Amino acid sequence: MIKRIYIWQFATALLLGALMFSSCSRKDTPVTPKPPVPGATFRDTLSRLNWNNDTCFVFGHKTPDVDAVTSALLYARLMNKMGYNCKAKVPSPMNRETMFASRHFGFDVPEQMSSVAPLTRLILTDHGDYSLCVDGAREAVFLQKIDHHVEGDIPDADCGYVRREMVGSTCTIIYKMFREQGMTIDDETARIMLSGIISDTRNLTKSITKPIDIEACNTLSAQLGIPSDSAAWISLQMEEAAYDYSGMADSTIFLTDYKDYDIGSHKVGFGCMACVEGEIDGFIDRMLTVAPEVMKLRGRDMLFTTIEERVPNPVPDAARLKPYVFGSLYFLYFGEGTKAAAETVLGSSLRDGVIFVSEQLSRKQIVPKLTEVLK
Repeated sequence: MIKRIYIWQFATALLLGALMFSSCSRKDTPVTPKPPVPGATFRDTLSRLNWNNDTCFVFGHKTPDVDAVTSALLYARLMNKMGYNCKAKVPSPMNRETMFASRHFGFDVPEQMSSVAPLTRLILTDHGDYSLCVDGAREAVFLQKIDHHVEGDIPDADCGYVRREMVGSTCTIIYKMFREQGMTIDDETARIMLSGIISDTRNLTKSITKPIDIEACNTLSAQLGIPSDSAAWISLQMEEAAYDYSGMADSTIFLTDYKDYDIGSHKVGFGCMACVEGEIDGFIDRMLTVAPEVMKLRGRDMLFTTIEERVPNPVPDAARLKPYVFGSLYFLYFGEGTKAAAETVLGSSLRDGVIFVSEQLSRKQIVPKLTEVLK
């Protein structure tokens, strides 16, 4: 019995001594947490995604423009550098501006994949709506979304990782991600990035342009040795390609820069076009005339589109590099209920089907306002 007491007392003394030593150690030498490794949280997030050892496809939106195509290419590159098997694809044919950018900047565009099988792993760039996705996306597995629009009808909660920043171009977000991960941006990658930023910000002149867009554009241009005059010329050529409607049927023109949205119970189509000064009235009439055909073709019950009027540059010194600037903006609507929705957002109609808008607004600025009205 005495022996047991001694053993118990000895064990108790050891325990108290250990506690006292531990307490003194923490007090005398406080533990300073190590700073997080840059990008470590992102890398950890990626490692937890359900990759399933499959090829993951990176898609921009349907009727892909330059930002949609280049952001898909860039993000697939970033994922490949980080050890993941990703390939960029496009869900439908690309527009003339994208093809010009590809030729001028010297990069290959992704192959077209019009649909995906169930459980295909997907990463979305520059969009977040089912109506803008590759066919079959509703049965796919969304791993990531990288976007510069408001949240669409694909919930963020359904994706393993979401990066959304309201900047001028999705490529700008990916530029930041390359920098955050300490990844070298080689010249080919820089050319792809720059083309997307120049296109979606209209060479940093759109109202959605943010300081980070300017930083990215200037940094990439300097790396590639592209002076500001050359960037302005490139932007002009891309713009001319975007608005080259020669040889196109009116329905094709309407769909050149066009997106579908499902807003509440409404199936909405939204286009963006431009027309030179002096031809705007006839162009508006043509687009309203072809609207029923487009509505039937796309299975929509509401159609909207902006038409920007291109006018001669009033500044003689600048006209050499940019002969046209954007003047008036017209907003067209067609379909039951579209007048009330359009006028709620943008004011009274100039005539049936047409609203004159006193400020330059982009589709990504108008769609959220229409969504509030239509839901």
